[in-house]
Amino acid sequence: MTINLFFRAFPAMALLSASAVMAQNFQTMPVNSGFTADVIANGVGSAMNSTTEDVDGVSYAFVSRDFQLTASSTPLTYGIPTNGIINSAVASTPGLSYQLGNLSANNSLKLPVTGNSGTLVFATPMAAFKLYMLSTSGSGASVVSVTLNFTDNTTQTISNISLSDWYNGSNYAIQGIGRINRSSNNLEANSTNPRLYQYVLDIDAANQTKLIQSATITKSSGAGIPNIFAFSADAYTDCIAPTTDAATGITATTAQISWTIPASNQTTSYDIYYSTSPTTPAGNVNPNYSNITGTSYTLNYLSPSTTHYYWVRANCSTATSKSAWSLVKSFTTLCGAVTPSYTNNFDNFPGNCWKVDLSGGTPQTGPTGNTTYWYQYNFLNGSTNNSARINLYGSNKAGWLKTVPFNLSAGGYKVKFNYGVTKYSGTASSAMDSDDVVYFLVSNDNGSTWNILQTWDANNTPSNNSNEYVFNLANYINPYTVFAFYGSTGSINGGLDYNFYVDDFTVENAQLSTSEVSRTVKKAEVHPNPFNDILYISDTGNMKSVIITDVAGRVVKTIDNPTKELHLGELNAGLYLVTMSFKDGSKSTVKAIKK
Repeated sequence: MTINLFFRAFPAMALLSASAVMAQNFQTMPVNSGFTADVIANGVGSAMNSTTEDVDGVSYAFVSRDFQLTASSTPLTYGIPTNGIINSAVASTPGLSYQLGNLSANNSLKLPVTGNSGTLVFATPMAAFKLYMLSTSGSGASVVSVTLNFTDNTTQTISNISLSDWYNGSNYAIQGIGRINRSSNNLEANSTNPRLYQYVLDIDAANQTKLIQSATITKSSGAGIPNIFAFSADAYTDCIAPTTDAATGITATTAQISWTIPASNQTTSYDIYYSTSPTTPAGNVNPNYSNITGTSYTLNYLSPSTTHYYWVRANCSTATSKSAWSLVKSFTTLCGAVTPSYTNNFDNFPGNCWKVDLSGGTPQTGPTGNTTYWYQYNFLNGSTNNSARINLYGSNKAGWLKTVPFNLSAGGYKVKFNYGVTKYSGTASSAMDSDDVVYFLVSNDNGSTWNILQTWDANNTPSNNSNEYVFNLANYINPYTVFAFYGSTGSINGGLDYNFYVDDFTVENAQLSTSEVSRTVKKAEVHPNPFNDILYISDTGNMKSVIITDVAGRVVKTIDNPTKELHLGELNAGLYLVTMSFKDGSKSTVKAIKK
């Protein structure tokens, strides 16, 4: 009676318009009776014992994933899901699924002869905007008609439904389920066949509020053998789904979602479902939050740096007590702050939660664009070791490389990295143009404001060796600190074409006293690089020793109180790390290549 009153107050055309803008409300319609054949081999034993008929009239049946000829047979990696649930692969109906009949009993309405018909009675009559039929046709295509039988003794017939052959047809709900010969138990695995197909049955507007009690299917024509397995519905509802808004207040672990609802809805509360999967939830899925009042809610305990999808459903006091789930919306949580120790060697570029698509602006304004200027490249144009590199050439270009956030609240940390400059091609050194600059920056508010920690320009252009920079973070104890590298060509094109490199970015426990706020480690240059038998050190006045290791970390030579000439003729060709220890306790490591 309530439905009839609602239908008179809300004309059929208005209902149809409302359904067009609503999210689909997919519900399975389990079959209570009417299947005529068991065509799915399952369990342990021969196919002949676990089926009553084939699908195609030529002795082939479907197979379930739990089928084993004997208890020791290798388990299958394909087949009908053992729970009988088919999640449709059709892109236009995300979230639609079907419930098959009992895999150990009759589970198909098989219609081998033209004129054959059968009636599938649904366990729970349901009103619907559309029905979806799961079926296939063995040994060729066929045509059927479907008559829907409503509880008020009226009917609607949909004719000329063409069923595809179970191999290679389109609009399949599932494919690659394999088959078995009932006579020989020969299994045929196939990644794309056989297939079950999805067919849409549009229900007339005048019938959309009527409960569908059963469906009578008749074979009209065709050489193939129809097999009908299941029905699902886009269920009728007089409770309209909410419209979700974009999430706000997003942090690493929280986000606020909100939604709107038509004034005509007699809504009492809302349910919320969220997931890291974009798959639309089924109508019977348990929500994450139930019976929420109001039209906004803060989601907590989310995973950082993760895309979350969310849906909202209305609970109404009308005949249809629940709406469909809303259309999906998504948001991505911010990166969680990393507690050191931490190193990024740029093998995976730019690194988890690093940002490289930032450009323009200044340290005072922050980035203003999304052009990428920093890229992964071999450090100092060498043959190994990935690094971050910006090419500085021309004018009016500025690129940012922004780090993951760090939790420095425990105090006592330092940041360090290797850097250097070479010409665009090759390993030779290069000057920096007069108004070019590279800054190393820090921010305690996720990049809203920046402080410059180090400047490189024409006055202190780095060498083409591996230089190490260290900054003691004694004065930085913020729980959300980020760093950035900013490279700019300035407004003048001085004609130079060169690269600035950053490698092995590390935040770790400080070994310096708190009085040492920052310093650049003492360096000594080596040349030529690559070298033949002799490697020269620029200055050994305060040097205590030199240790040479290969790329595997093995020490291949130790030289105490070295001179400027290192005789290394006995080394094999390859890349080496030259670590120079100074009398004040500091160390410097450079990479050198022996020809």
